[in-house]
Amino acid sequence: MKNLFSIGLIIILSHFFTACSSKKLTVRTLHPSKIEKEKINVVKIERFRNDDVNQTLSLENKIVNKIVDNKRVFTLKNDIFGVDAIITGEVLNSSVSFQTYYKEEIDYSRCRYYRYDEKHKKKDCIEYSIRYIPCENREYNVTTNVQLIQPITNKIIFSKTYDKSSFDNVCFDRPYPFNMVLSSEKYRVNSQIANEIANDIIDDISPHYVYFNINIIEELDENNLSYTKEQRKRFENIVELISNTNLDIAKTQLEILDKELNQNSFEVIYNLALIYEALGKLQIANNLYNEAKMKTTNIEYLDLINYGINRTNLNLEEKIKAKSQLP
Repeated sequence: MKNLFSIGLIIILSHFFTACSSKKLTVRTLHPSKIEKEKINVVKIERFRNDDVNQTLSLENKIVNKIVDNKRVFTLKNDIFGVDAIITGEVLNSSVSFQTYYKEEIDYSRCRYYRYDEKHKKKDCIEYSIRYIPCENREYNVTTNVQLIQPITNKIIFSKTYDKSSFDNVCFDRPYPFNMVLSSEKYRVNSQIANEIANDIIDDISPHYVYFNINIIEELDENNLSYTKEQRKRFENIVELISNTNLDIAKTQLEILDKELNQNSFEVIYNLALIYEALGKLQIANNLYNEAKMKTTNIEYLDLINYGINRTNLNLEEKIKAKSQLP
């Protein structure tokens, strides 16, 4: 529960800090599956009950193609011998619901009232007719329950119900029977939803990447050190390189600038930490965030740096757990 709370807090803070800055870098880190006490690599999939949306096939395709760190996470078998878990489930709902309404539109081809122009001997329309166009709001929904079961003990080691919807708005140029969707259209849309549910299932039962949008410090603090105009300009150019994900070049130039400033600029050190985090070197990034923390007393920047420290501490733990779950 502590890790789940920490992850949630990090995501909330990520949105907060992102809103405060125009430039950011997206970093990713490996997180473990939600089945922490089991290593699930060899699986068998049983056809889901009431599956009329290709839920079983979608999940099977995701499992076969799930690769992390150039390693195939799962081996799919047709029998239960040597498997870590049997994946089974049920499509609890596959539906489409409707909300009907009419949209008003001026029909310029039909005039309700005219005014006769005596001078020019012609009629001018002063009020056009109103067309009432039939429309529908459609909500497509799929609800799927999935379970992972140990083959010998029949113990349920994971169970979750997934519910997803897709919304559409349709208007008709001619009279149309409301509340009627072709079965092929319902099948198409709900199969797409089932495919999205399969993505969520895979994220829950296997190691996966979590993405964070992290603030880049964009300017050198005037109250910190005495920077030359040339150094400020170089720092701004490096920020552009980072925001455009030219990380190798940005890293080299930051290291040069850091050496010039005798490792005393927290802005330089922070952005260098951010690059290492994006490169997946979380321990180095964490060390640099801690170093940057010692270089400033600015409350706003301290909050940002502490966020980086906490994030990399947690993500390093999660990465170690995830690595242990790989084949």
